[in-house]
Amino acid sequence: MKSEKKTSYTGYIVLGIIGFCFLYFILWTIFKEKMPLHKYLYEISSNYDAYAEKALFIFPVVFFVFIFLTLMKSTSAKRFLRLQASLPTSKIKSLAKGLVEVEGTLVMKNPLLSPVDNETCIGYYYTIEDIDKDSDGKESYRTIHRETQCNPFQIKDETGIIEVEPEGIELILLGETNIGSNNSKRHKETLLKDGQKMLLVGYADVKNGQPFIRKDDHYKVLGITSASGITVWNKYQPLLRSFLFTCSVILLIIIFIFTQ
Repeated sequence: MKSEKKTSYTGYIVLGIIGFCFLYFILWTIFKEKMPLHKYLYEISSNYDAYAEKALFIFPVVFFVFIFLTLMKSTSAKRFLRLQASLPTSKIKSLAKGLVEVEGTLVMKNPLLSPVDNETCIGYYYTIEDIDKDSDGKESYRTIHRETQCNPFQIKDETGIIEVEPEGIELILLGETNIGSNNSKRHKETLLKDGQKMLLVGYADVKNGQPFIRKDDHYKVLGITSASGITVWNKYQPLLRSFLFTCSVILLIIIFIFTQ
């Protein structure tokens, strides 16, 4: 279904900016007034203490705003979690056309073989990571490939059964089923298997007179997660949100105190 090799362009951009600034500073210390922006750099170097005091306030605020915007950035997983918290769980027999949440048992139709352990499954989320070791032997991991594959399947509850068209499906808040390592690479897979009890959010539609669930075009979401796991998430997510808000307020107070 979906395969992509992801590179951290943001990290390269940040390193490039830092490298450029450092190189420019070295050239400025050598050529001074011959360099562009000399007047501004001379002003900063002559009033270093005043600018350092401003930076002490500005940098933490910029960092806080960046983290806040990153956390607030909309993703399909976040949309799934927000929607499932507000949608009522519908019975399959009484589904109406539109965005729905259903909970039931997965039924496999055409099996897949998982890439790590060759397990029979409905679908999988698969990642490959580079393994790097530092001088102390501590390992770090960098994802170089991620892939989701899923065949059409069914989900059933006590009232009925319905087809699921899995194009664009995402596996949300599911732990890895199998992990393997070889040749400085770590391979991980999360599986959807026959008989699992799951919760699904998607768009209920009709094709050739037969109802089915597909990815919602408006919210761009077709997500599936563990029925038991999402119950735990819904219970503790408000506490997590309150904790993050409290930490944010404390951080702002500390910044304010240090700038006085």
